[in-house]
Amino acid sequence: MPLLNFIPTPTWMDLVDILFLTLVAYQLYQWFRETRALRVLIGLVVLGGIYSVAKLWGLFLTTWVFQILWQVLLILLLILFQSEIRQVLEKVSPLRYLRSRRRAYGGTFTADLPRVIFELAAEKTGALVVLTRDDNPSQLIHAGQKVMAIPDPLLIKSIFNHHAPAHDGAVIISQDRLTHMGCILPLSESRDLPEQYGTRHRAALGLSEVTDAICLVVSEERSEVASIVGGKIALWNQPEALQEQLKEWLGGPEIQVPTIQHFLEDFFIKNWKTKLAAFALISICWLVLASHQEVEVFFNASIRYTNLPMELLVSKDSTRKVDLKLSGRQRQIKSIGRQDVRVNVDLGNLTQGRHHISLSGKNVYLPSGIHVDRITPQKIEVILTRVQKTE
Repeated sequence: MPLLNFIPTPTWMDLVDILFLTLVAYQLYQWFRETRALRVLIGLVVLGGIYSVAKLWGLFLTTWVFQILWQVLLILLLILFQSEIRQVLEKVSPLRYLRSRRRAYGGTFTADLPRVIFELAAEKTGALVVLTRDDNPSQLIHAGQKVMAIPDPLLIKSIFNHHAPAHDGAVIISQDRLTHMGCILPLSESRDLPEQYGTRHRAALGLSEVTDAICLVVSEERSEVASIVGGKIALWNQPEALQEQLKEWLGGPEIQVPTIQHFLEDFFIKNWKTKLAAFALISICWLVLASHQEVEVFFNASIRYTNLPMELLVSKDSTRKVDLKLSGRQRQIKSIGRQDVRVNVDLGNLTQGRHHISLSGKNVYLPSGIHVDRITPQKIEVILTRVQKTE
């Protein structure tokens, strides 16, 4: 079909390229999901689509304006989203995997903390407790006082006492140590947070969106206990249930032997709609860019002599074919056939005898947009003889 001639055919290297960028796009979406950075990334994708269409249609002024805007936007993004960018770079850094893994919270901590949390809820005392895991949230936490104490239940209750100076802030617990109190956390900008949740819940949600921390929130108005992990809110009615969940969250990482079935299920089935959307987006980008990519092709063409005087004929020539190295956009290169390439040699000004004729791109007639990079041989020898007239 003629239409298929304009669609680039991907090689196995192109497929590897598309799959790799699909994984990158999917992972970026997972990291920036439910954050203000995700909305900006979607906006940049839309602007990139407009820029590609403008470049495809040859809109010079629009293309020039977008090229200037990209430079300004890059600087603005680095300033506005430095915290999100830092979090992503920390997650992809190889040093992250060289560090020692977190220690499991030991002793009676996972039993004492749920008990004191529910006691605070029964007393209608608001509280926000953050339990760190692998990610270091220190760059996201503001104010606060350094403590470095054992997280004793009485100490936690005294911190959140209504008359205590730090009762409105968050308590940070890291590896069996209460490290800070009275901390201010980054507020989430999610619009999906129910109206009954206040500043404590929004702060806990904001931290959980960019780190793997466990946030426990006590609502003083509703005497409600909630956990917020990975941007998801869960309510708890019994300390025993929360205790079991904390053991799972805070325990040492379980070593599981991956199987081929689990790998395939995780790779293809888990979040398959998001992965399919990322694959479609990267494929469209590849089609747009590949159709404009400059490619080279070697072509063998026949020589055609023109304007030969009637009294002369070509009795001998050194070759009747030449090798051409052509370049152009992939969709144009793919659509050309042998009938589209002509190599003409003008013999109109020649006389009888031996002649050496130089060949160049001027002798080759090609469709618009395709260029001759090399022609071999660059010279041909032609012997012209006079036509013998018979009486």
